[in-house]
Amino acid sequence: MAIYPEINPTPNYPLVIIPKWRTIVTPMEGGKEQRRAQWVYPKFDVTVTYTALVSSNVQNLYDFYMDRRGSYEAFYVYDMALHKSISRSHDGLFVGNGDSTTLTFDLPGRSISAETIFLDGSSVSSSTYAILTGGGESSADRVQFDAAPSTGQVITADFTGYLRIRARFADENLPFELFEANLQRTGAINLMGLAST
Repeated sequence: MAIYPEINPTPNYPLVIIPKWRTIVTPMEGGKEQRRAQWVYPKFDVTVTYTALVSSNVQNLYDFYMDRRGSYEAFYVYDMALHKSISRSHDGLFVGNGDSTTLTFDLPGRSISAETIFLDGSSVSSSTYAILTGGGESSADRVQFDAAPSTGQVITADFTGYLRIRARFADENLPFELFEANLQRTGAINLMGLAST
């Protein structure tokens, strides 16, 4: 899967990253309310901003947009903190589901440290897995277990590092002129967060 352009042009830091949760809120008698979570893990919408773009930079972004066929093809975007050598803590992120066979799973980040890996919500001893730097899809770090997690076990992680977000373009069917005009006017591109797979 492609990675959103990190240079030519380099986005402003920080990206605006908005966690989205799906909660049904039902008003009750007496002013109380009932809330029911529909998603266990958040999706992250992203606004990428730029300043002083030259036409070749706009063309590079438009080429990436066209290669994704507008909002059709998903891609990864990293939180760009790496450009400022800042790493943040991220908790409770979905990694994958065990199948009793697979030993190695991509983590939702890169350059991670201070990680804790969980199976079905219980932390796993760091002596039972290794963290592999890079090598995962779109440069993600990976976790390699000594023994494959059981079928259906949910793997999650807490870590410090650069968050990898699965996203797509929010806008569809933009000719170059409108893409460029929107970008020059707002200085921003909006990305819609997608569920991790």
